[in-house]
Amino acid sequence: MVKDIKKLDLEDFDFGESNAEIIFKFLLPEQSWSGHQRYDYYLFAIDWIRDGIPKVAVDNLLEKTSVTRAQLCQIIHISIRQLNRYQNDDLLSVEQSNFLYEFTRVYIRGLDIFGDGQTLDQWLMRPNLALGDKTPLELLDTSEGTRLVDDVLSQIEHGFYS
Repeated sequence: MVKDIKKLDLEDFDFGESNAEIIFKFLLPEQSWSGHQRYDYYLFAIDWIRDGIPKVAVDNLLEKTSVTRAQLCQIIHISIRQLNRYQNDDLLSVEQSNFLYEFTRVYIRGLDIFGDGQTLDQWLMRPNLALGDKTPLELLDTSEGTRLVDDVLSQIEHGFYS
């Protein structure tokens, strides 16, 4: 007797939203992301970063956080003057897009850990002993600094630091 074997399909599983999907919706909430499969958001994120994230995503991020334009420009490696010349549909460079994406990833993770934007914003701007008395925000302009901040967030998540 042969049993019917159902082919396993990733769409049959509810994985919740991926980090990449959450980042897309945070940076560009007005855009429809429904055409993508849940499991291909990470590959799409790589292409999105390589092609350049539109400047309007910067404005959206600034509206949702208490990070200043000057602070964000430092993080994504662009002068305020140059950023101000960009139109909403102009694309950031690969490097700028990558740092914007990574900052947003860390910010969203922090929101999940701290529970609200005000507490997270205070933490980002307060010197942290675990980071050599630097503020988390001032370390997010390098990939190693971003990794360190992410590590401290992991430790907070597991109850080691505050």
